[in-house]
Amino acid sequence: MEHLQCDLKCLSRDILADIMARLDGSTLASAACTCSDLRGIARNQRLWKQLCNSTWPSTALDEAQHLISSSTDGFRRFYADSYPLISNDHKDANNYFPIQPTLISPSNFALFIDVYYREKCITSSVLDGIPMETDFGQDDDTTTGLMSWVLNCPFKVVPSDINDEDIEDGDDGHDFVSLVGKADDRCNELKEGIRLSWVLLDKKRGKAGNLSSWKPLSVKKIWASNGDYILHFGCIIPVQESLQLPHNLAKCLIGARCNIEEKQGYLRWKEVSMHIEDTSGAYVNGGKSLIILNQALYCSRSNNRHAVEKGYIQFEGRKQEIIRKKKLEETLADWLCISFEVVILLILGYRILPI
Repeated sequence: MEHLQCDLKCLSRDILADIMARLDGSTLASAACTCSDLRGIARNQRLWKQLCNSTWPSTALDEAQHLISSSTDGFRRFYADSYPLISNDHKDANNYFPIQPTLISPSNFALFIDVYYREKCITSSVLDGIPMETDFGQDDDTTTGLMSWVLNCPFKVVPSDINDEDIEDGDDGHDFVSLVGKADDRCNELKEGIRLSWVLLDKKRGKAGNLSSWKPLSVKKIWASNGDYILHFGCIIPVQESLQLPHNLAKCLIGARCNIEEKQGYLRWKEVSMHIEDTSGAYVNGGKSLIILNQALYCSRSNNRHAVEKGYIQFEGRKQEIIRKKKLEETLADWLCISFEVVILLILGYRILPI
């Protein structure tokens, strides 16, 4: 360590800063722990801003500049919060989450959305406020009624400015369409090639979290359509018992619908949306969804994507179990009704028949 510090002192601060600007986030954080000189350089927000801009190009857009504070710890905290994936390994969410605010407004949040194809960012978008919002604190009866409807209706976010983006064939001669003659091959190509990041930021507290799984959790072809595919991203969020959700779990599901057109040889986005659902498959309403999104920012994080996928598979298993039980109950109820009707008919028939 002394030898390292001696070597570092031989280098100017500008050279050290240039070297550290070439590091990724985890390496930069590790280097900052080695000595005071590197720790001082690592506190430079310019380094973390560059990392954020390269990882999430949406953070470099003009409309994003006022959302992430450039003061103490702004971009470093954004990177630390948003780079690892949200994990659902909390056994007791009631004791883990901080006290919830009494009112959570959609305008408290901002969304940073980035879509990659073959490691190249093809579209980025920033939303200042979740676009289902109506501001709190207004006395107008119409506004109050609309907010009441928004908070109680099924929650869904559809960014309008991320549609109609095209992915043309690459410059490397790798013909996307020629590889995807079969639906299974197309699904595999999409699953391996597409990456999506959906970062939620609490503007007041500076807390952030990536609600996406980066890689698709599933890819399915819509057979009734002409080349349409659905890609599912997302995370599993442990929630407090007060929300009264089955298994105290919620799924943040980000769905991307795209179309592969064989003649033109490109992929076109048709819709990207996000909603929250429980293990019964039901959409969670707007009021509960805002609370769940707020709780997601305080979940544990993991760089192990397989653990995130495992949590998703477990959630889907519980969902199928609830669906099977519901179908069984409905089947038993149908049989009971039929049996009751048969018994009634037999009784009536017996009384009508002459003795």
